[in-house]
Amino acid sequence: TAAPPAAVPVARPVAAAPRPFPRVGGKSCCWPIGEPGTSSFTFCTAEAMVAKPYCPEHAAIAYVKVRDRREDAA
Repeated sequence: TAAPPAAVPVARPVAAAPRPFPRVGGKSCCWPIGEPGTSSFTFCTAEAMVAKPYCPEHAAIAYVKVRDRREDAA
């Protein structure tokens, strides 16, 4: 019988250096801008809305208004 194949060591991923999250005190927009993993990747950092993680412009994109079910019934 043939010998079992030699075990190949599994390469562990190199951990990326942690990037500081932009929400200092919860006051800046954390909308991602650019391609994650690239040097140009960043966050919006404009002033966030009260109790929201995004500025008004990005909140308008992120949150979809719930439609009234009666609109669908018509």
